[in-house]
Amino acid sequence: MSEVPEFYSDMFEIVGGPFGIVINFRKGPAEPRTETRETVARMRMSWEHAKAMTFIMWRHIRNIESNTGVSYPLSSKVLSDMSIGREDWDRFWSPPPTI
Repeated sequence: MSEVPEFYSDMFEIVGGPFGIVINFRKGPAEPRTETRETVARMRMSWEHAKAMTFIMWRHIRNIESNTGVSYPLSSKVLSDMSIGREDWDRFWSPPPTI
């Protein structure tokens, strides 16, 4: 079997059109003053695949946090930099209502 390449990414960019989505995984610069952001991997997929993957990732993260008792919060500064309101973030990660 051939070896599967592994990559590290601490940044991402999402671009989409009517027929699909592209996610560029990037690695930030080692020197804070440089602007170079290296694209380390590019994933192209359908919107259906992206939605299914997003749901599976959400469910997996929630299960890990629930099973370990550890959460992975993001600061208000990070959320603001990504144009995500704290209310939207909290609503997304809040437990679903029980029936």
